[in-house]
Amino acid sequence: MKTVQISILARVYGNVNADENIGNRITLKKFYSSEGEVLPFVSARAIKYSIREALKNSEFKTDPFVNERTVLADSGDPITYVDNDLFGFMVPVKREKSGKGESIKRQAPVAISYFKALKNTPISTEFGAKFPKEGDSNPTPFEVEVSDFIGKLNVLIYDYIGKFKEQELKNVKNKENLEKNGDFYVLKKEEREKRLGKFLEILLTPKYVLPRRSNSLNIPEYIIAIIVLNKKGVLPIYQYLDYVIKDGKIEINKEKFEKLESLCKNSESELYIIDYENILNENIENKIDVNTVIQKIKEHLL
Repeated sequence: MKTVQISILARVYGNVNADENIGNRITLKKFYSSEGEVLPFVSARAIKYSIREALKNSEFKTDPFVNERTVLADSGDPITYVDNDLFGFMVPVKREKSGKGESIKRQAPVAISYFKALKNTPISTEFGAKFPKEGDSNPTPFEVEVSDFIGKLNVLIYDYIGKFKEQELKNVKNKENLEKNGDFYVLKKEEREKRLGKFLEILLTPKYVLPRRSNSLNIPEYIIAIIVLNKKGVLPIYQYLDYVIKDGKIEINKEKFEKLESLCKNSESELYIIDYENILNENIENKIDVNTVIQKIKEHLL
């Protein structure tokens, strides 16, 4: 199975993907490492939501969800809704009297990690107040946790976008655009390219806005991305994209990066780099722009 692995180093700031409210304080989602580090993060669910919104604002339909036994559930139609294809779905099926029942589900061909800070990050508090629009009542104070951090987002893409097993199509009404290919039903290549291309454009540009922002607009500021095209399977590449600060500037951890290059070479995988902020001063052969790498990924997977 061919795969594409993407790892993106980026900067975000503010209160992104806010967590729970504790009293009048809006907290920030964060991990605590075993060493006591504070690591803010944006959840994978929030990033998928952001990408869905960007897809919905383009030419694609996204799942409106259905009300199933008082909870929202996936529609389970990967032909009509592009996010059901890219991010998978799970539709609960009512159990029979015997107690047996099996869900209709699709394993996502696009897997997305948390966007998590790589280093210990201080959390600040921003103070504010909500003022009444009318009357002389006092304003209500509140607090918002904010941070400024450099984090990493990892993405894994398999080669079955637009390619479905028969059981994944039980909720699909219109199958006219599908072609039978062995044990699978496949969308036309043009449609598969369109779906993969638009997702990559949104992800790699980037063209998505992080959700649940409580006090500011936030689009990630990309620094560098590595893209690995694998002929078969997955490589342990994600730990090799890291950074250091030298003289107040961001630099890639060269020791780790050299290990990544060696790993890809020994595995006969193709390695490409998008250097958004020109932090790699050396003449690196595999630097590439967004449009070119999107085309290479489409040719590799489809």
